[in-house]
Amino acid sequence: MDINIETVKKAINIADFNHTELLEIALTHPSYIYEDRNLNSQQKDKQECDYRRQAILGDAILNAVVVDYLHENDSTLNQCKITELKSKLVSRKKAFEFANKLNLRNICRLGGSEKDKEISKQVDLFGEMFEALVGAIYLNFDRNFSPARDWLVNHFIKQSVDELKELGATDKESSEDSSQTASTVNADEATLLQKKAEADALIANNEKLQELLSWVNKKSLQTEPHYQPVKVRAFYLALIWLLGITFARKLDPNCSPGKARQFLSCFNRACDVVLDIAFFDNPNTDPANVIVSVFALDLEPELKQALQQIQAELRDIDKDKERFEDWRQNNGQGWIDKIRNILGHDLQLDDEQRNLLKQYYNANRCLLEEMNSNSNVNRTVREEIKNKLFGI
Repeated sequence: MDINIETVKKAINIADFNHTELLEIALTHPSYIYEDRNLNSQQKDKQECDYRRQAILGDAILNAVVVDYLHENDSTLNQCKITELKSKLVSRKKAFEFANKLNLRNICRLGGSEKDKEISKQVDLFGEMFEALVGAIYLNFDRNFSPARDWLVNHFIKQSVDELKELGATDKESSEDSSQTASTVNADEATLLQKKAEADALIANNEKLQELLSWVNKKSLQTEPHYQPVKVRAFYLALIWLLGITFARKLDPNCSPGKARQFLSCFNRACDVVLDIAFFDNPNTDPANVIVSVFALDLEPELKQALQQIQAELRDIDKDKERFEDWRQNNGQGWIDKIRNILGHDLQLDDEQRNLLKQYYNANRCLLEEMNSNSNVNRTVREEIKNKLFGI
């Protein structure tokens, strides 16, 4: 199914939209991309990456436009009030409402797994698609902020701000105590949102790492729904960073034998860790930690089986340097290729990319811990941040 560009132009009310390929990117959801039999795996990953990058850009533009509009049109708003209003105007739920206003569902391309879902269950999907559309509009006008700003303000922002004011969102007749509380809450939320933006900025311009985040997100969407998506994304990001990339580097026959042995000792340590979780590292005597020692989450059964096979092969030779090195020279590259094929992702990153990935992972992890420990963050902001951690 082709996207009807003229219908799209009419829906968004931009008749002189010249770079129509940007509209194709914005309105082609990954669920459609991965069902396209005319594309190979690399082409599918590239198209999804383009979609996600455009959505990230659109999200940033939407944030900037909202703050710019509030700053320009109401001099009575202080920092906390601007932050409060922005949190109501810049969210997946609000972007979903904007997408419905444009009737994106009827002019986009969705895969079979999404077509028959109730639209009420696709808030994140169409919220992100609207952001990708905003990114397309910004890029179409050669990264000129003004046309994108005018489009957003005229079609969505002005009306939404007026509605919030009518509902009392900026009511000045609040008590001093409640005002102080709101100020504290909004300051905390603003700090968290800023930290998330800084974390995203670390790798925003690195195409290789953006492809990795697309892979992480795709894997998380294929996981059983009872797992928390943010934890699954964190798992897959750690799987690539801490295991996959290190595995490929250390088993390389050209790598130092000492470093390879040091890495592969993790197989023996893994068994001890699982046993320790049950008792020694369980100060609160949590039964869940015992259950972990009984069975591990089987998210990647093929990978689990391969690692168990490596462990079995190394069990009798890991302390024998010569036998170990013979094994690595004869089997290392074969195992690298096998693990790479199982994971389905390229494990070759340069030093700069590995460093950026480490910074990004740690920034997201710290942000999640800080958010979970801060009771002053409201549910809407909490969910907005959580839905974008570790790979979105």
